[in-house]
Amino acid sequence: MRSVYAFLFLISLSFGLKSQTDSIQKPLDKTNSYFSFNYDNDFFSATDRYYTQGVYLEYIAPFLRNSIPARILPKLKHSNQNYYGIIAEQDCFTPGSIRYDTLNYLDRPYAATMYVSQVLYSINEQKKMRLNSRTDIGMIGPCAICEDEQKAIHRSLVNIQPLGWENQLSTDLFLNYGIGLEKGIVNTKYFETILNSYARFGTAYNDISAGIMVRGGLMAGYFKQLGIIKNAVRNKFQLYAFAKGKVRAVAYNAPIQGGMMSPDIHALPYSSVKPLVLQGTYGIVFAYKQFSAEYTKVYQSTEFLNGRDHGWGHCNITFCF
Repeated sequence: MRSVYAFLFLISLSFGLKSQTDSIQKPLDKTNSYFSFNYDNDFFSATDRYYTQGVYLEYIAPFLRNSIPARILPKLKHSNQNYYGIIAEQDCFTPGSIRYDTLNYLDRPYAATMYVSQVLYSINEQKKMRLNSRTDIGMIGPCAICEDEQKAIHRSLVNIQPLGWENQLSTDLFLNYGIGLEKGIVNTKYFETILNSYARFGTAYNDISAGIMVRGGLMAGYFKQLGIIKNAVRNKFQLYAFAKGKVRAVAYNAPIQGGMMSPDIHALPYSSVKPLVLQGTYGIVFAYKQFSAEYTKVYQSTEFLNGRDHGWGHCNITFCF
């Protein structure tokens, strides 16, 4: 376990550090810094299956533009805000039931992923556009320690122990690139409508998606920084609701089909993967000055044949400094 954390720590250092010379020669952006904690769990939907838990930490700071992966992340033309960040993420997946220790070839397998990402949010406030891009590197398999984590959580809650983790997908490489564009079509003081599209390519996910988001309430503009603003004169207090819907066209899903580098007897074939997946989300956000908290519910159509629709809850806490 210690070797896994050491591996992630070294990768995150390589993302954040390039050279002191570069930092001296290039003036840093005058954008704010952010730290965000995010937690997903289907406990909030009273289930224990499929995408059962996800945890990720995000740190955004101007100096991260000097990292090596940042070179391949595109910016919008005439963008007036560019936010560079790193993310450390772990996602855990289980079959439809955790009560069986035998392999069910019709159900999705146990799977675990852990990776770090370089991200860039490039915003053109005048044109109401935002370009989101990222590079991901990590591993799929037992090294992501989802088995130990889920069993520890169940023990602490005096719940049944999950059976069958010995059948999880084997170790493989997680290497991905993602890019998406958001465009505001209705932008008023109390209501916004935003169209979005996103594409992912790599050894873990290959898919494209398109959707729409609406927001309403007391809020800062979506294209005004990243939601909360340090030393804001207006929008110190925010309280608003939002809803999102999207459709995703799937070509490859490694947590279901296994990694690309080696065959896996526990994986489902591509013929079992649903080519189209629908997802709906709604939530509420409270923010005051440099702090925000969010709670969201997500509902998703089945990702594979013989599967069921699924839902989970998402919590987010963010500090701006």
